[in-house]
Amino acid sequence: MKFARLVVGVSLTLALAGCADHPELTGPAEPANAGVTAAEGPSLRQGSDAPMSAPFTAFGAQRVWSNGLSITISQPRSLKPSETAFPQAPRAAVFVVTILNGSKSDYRPGQLTVRALAGGKAAQEVLDSVQGLNGVASAVNELPPGRDTTLTLAFAVPAEDVRMQLTVEPNGAGQEPSATFAGEA
Repeated sequence: MKFARLVVGVSLTLALAGCADHPELTGPAEPANAGVTAAEGPSLRQGSDAPMSAPFTAFGAQRVWSNGLSITISQPRSLKPSETAFPQAPRAAVFVVTILNGSKSDYRPGQLTVRALAGGKAAQEVLDSVQGLNGVASAVNELPPGRDTTLTLAFAVPAEDVRMQLTVEPNGAGQEPSATFAGEA
């Protein structure tokens, strides 16, 4: 019976989202748990700034998970890495990641995984302690319900503007659901 409800819930979510490649997405007008309950599996709804059928969320928009956790990735800014930065790159695209814990339990930001593509190629995270870029690993404190925190992340990019995608996995690498933010950097 549970399996049948899960199949019906997933099918309904796919039909409502209209996006077979991203079954965990639902539209902004739907309730957070539409089609799939938290006990049966997670669902994700887009923030109001993103169109319902878009496979990506624009930088600056918010994504909200059914458990209430939300993540916003800012528009990127360019930065010249210092001489002590690793890896060395002609430029770094810097993003502020804001995590709001709207869930009912503590969240560990250190479990967050962010992968980046620049021009369709994997982009390495730039660590540059001189400029305060210490990565996700620096997020060691638990985030209680109702609280928010920010992380500043940077990724190595070419000197010229490039299309970027940041895939966010709040529950760790390879754990669903994920969200992909995209735009020019």
